[in-house]
Amino acid sequence: MPNYTQWLNEATGSRDEEMFSGLYAELRQIARGRMVGEREGHTLEPTALVNEAWLRLQKSAPDQWRDRKQFFGAAAEAMRRILVESARRRLAAKRGGGEVAVPLDEIQVAAPIPDERILGIHEVLDQLEKEDEMEAAIVKLRFFAGMGNTQVAALLEVSERTVERHWKLAKVWLYRAMNNDGV
Repeated sequence: MPNYTQWLNEATGSRDEEMFSGLYAELRQIARGRMVGEREGHTLEPTALVNEAWLRLQKSAPDQWRDRKQFFGAAAEAMRRILVESARRRLAAKRGGGEVAVPLDEIQVAAPIPDERILGIHEVLDQLEKEDEMEAAIVKLRFFAGMGNTQVAALLEVSERTVERHWKLAKVWLYRAMNNDGV
């Protein structure tokens, strides 16, 4: 696997076309996975999501990227914020749009997700991050970056079983928080 972290940290500013292409392809695959199943006519395409995320990453990049985990965590956070902003704009324009609510337990990564659900998860995610960083990271990577348990486990360097366990706990926590059950 290419050393993207070293490439991103090069002080010379020179860009190796092969490295950029590989990194961009990985980000595009994440975005494509996230956008699969979105409603027809969605204003964001995977390429636009990756391009916007890339611009935000460049603006907010640390002096040095520690590792792949930090980079892709930041990419997931950037995609989260872009999707939330897009959802807010659409809701401001049409207030609801007749979407049917889907219980959190039934959400599949590829399922179309109502804007209200995206905003609801976004609003409670910061609170979850204060209580359990691992669960919040898993939610961001699964929900906003569209990664599966295997990808998340590899990125966070934990077992797939650990990701599954934390994902189940996070879903319960999010459900309670979003339904104001005292979390």
